[in-house]
Parts: sequence; structure tokens; C-alpha cells
Amino acid sequence: MLLLLFLGEVTLRFLTTKPAEEIRYKNIHCLKGFSEIRLCPDVDEVFTRADGKSWDILTNNTRERILSKTQFLNSPTKVWLIGDSMSMGYGLPTKETIAFVLENKFKLKVRVLAVDAIGTNGILSLYLHSYENTKQEDLPTHVYWIWNPSDFIDDEREKTGFKKIIYPLHFYLTRNLLLYQYLIPSPKSNVYTNGVPYLYPNSHITYTNLNQFFTKGMQNKERLTVLFSWGMAPNGLPDTNDPNYDRANEFFQKHGIRNLDLRIKTEDQFAKGKKIYIPNDGHPDRDLAEIFAEAIADDYQKHK
Repeated sequence: MLLLLFLGEVTLRFLTTKPAEEIRYKNIHCLKGFSEIRLCPDVDEVFTRADGKSWDILTNNTRERILSKTQFLNSPTKVWLIGDSMSMGYGLPTKETIAFVLENKFKLKVRVLAVDAIGTNGILSLYLHSYENTKQEDLPTHVYWIWNPSDFIDDEREKTGFKKIIYPLHFYLTRNLLLYQYLIPSPKSNVYTNGVPYLYPNSHITYTNLNQFFTKGMQNKERLTVLFSWGMAPNGLPDTNDPNYDRANEFFQKHGIRNLDLRIKTEDQFAKGKKIYIPNDGHPDRDLAEIFAEAIADDYQKHK
């Protein structure tokens, strides 16, 4: 059996290069505890996304995506960007990320506390860990969260019980074995619908997690502003049939969370041929990242 597994692994590595790229990307992620995914420290890598364009990612020793190795050496930032792959800037070269646009176009430095494919509880855990390990004088005055409905699926995948105990084994196997990756492929991030509109109920675990986020976990929630735009439908268009944005918008307002709804602007810019979504992927491309950055900069000036 071991011999067959070995031969299968060697054959896969010889025949294909794409899974090797996927495993290389998985290797910039590290495990915190039994099931919490974080970026690894001191990453400096370049990857190729679905449309063939290269993108780079750089992290510091505290596992945060940064713009350069000298970032924050002179002064701390009072603005934090939290979330998952959309806030992290998955697929975007450093010079096209939200953080880069904010710093170079609007002179606003931002600390990025985001990891791809984590759900609501993972985002909260990352935020609280950073908050608790930051000096009082360096705590943020503004926190921005680019929210999207992929959390409905990410939260459902949260590891509990026996799954949480065995998850480290799965995690390390996916990082090292092509055959394991082939037999048990990882779910695509930022995907939660097959294009058929489905309204998640108020009883969904994501709303439960959000409620805990806003009522128990979030320190000084008046600092928080949620941003959202349309996700990409399978046909490559803005997913304007998705009813979950309106439902989530009502939820945020009920909890007194300010939000910036960028759906109309996204549709308008998409119609003008702007680079809104990464082709064959769906994550924000260069121009949608700039839309987010402009909204953050404008909001910051109004509420600083």
C-alpha cells in the first residue's frame, strides 16, 4: 500500500505542475492551535492566479500581509483592515491591494489583519489576538471589514469536536502531498453559491457568529465599519440576484454597525469595463480594490 501511494505521488508530481502551485500556496499558511489558519511569518513569494497574472505576497514576523519589509518601523497605524481573502488581497500584486492604494494615493496607512478562507469566528479571533497584543496607545481608531457572503459557507465548515482534533493531520497532508490534494481537493474560497439565489435564514450559524462578534467579542464596536459589494456570479457578472446582501445590511444596521454599500458603484464600474473581478476566480481585481480603498479613505476623513 505504501509503495502504491509513493508511486502515485511521484507520478502526479511528474505529470502536472498546477497542483504543485496550489501546494506551494498552501505552504505560506500556518496552523494556530488545532484549527485556526494564519499566514506564516516572513513570507516573500510570487504566485500565478487563474488568468495567468503573477501576484506577490509579503508578510512580517507577526504574520500580517505588508507592503514592504520596512512597513510600520517608524510609526504604528490607527486604521485596521480585517476580514478574509477580500481584505487580504488574494490574487492581487502588492501594488494593487487596498492597503497600497490607501497608503500611496490617500496617504493613509493600514494594518491588514486578514487571512483567506476564514469565517466569522476566525476573523474575530485574529482581531482579538491582535487587539490584546497591541499597546494601548497603538490601538486602532478605525476598523474596516470587507464582508461577503462566503462566510455562510466558511462558518459551516468550522471545525468542532472530532474534526477539530484530526484537522492538523489533514492540514499538513494537504501542504505536502499532491496525491492527498488530488483525492481530497480543498473547496474553492470566495464561493458560496452556484448562481441560484438562496436566502440564508436568520437562524444560520453566520448570523449567530456575527451576533457574538458584535455583542461580546468586538472591542468598541463604534470603531467598526463594514463594507460590501457584489460578488461575482458564475457567469462573470455581478451577482445582483443574491438576496443575502440586503438581509445582512439590515442585520448590521440592527446592531448599530455602520456600513458602506458599494454595490451600485461596483455595477457602474463593471459596466464601464473596469477590472472588477479576477477572471475565472471572482476575488476583487485591481479596480474593485481601488473602489474599496476610496470608500475607506472618504469615510476616514469624515469620521476621524
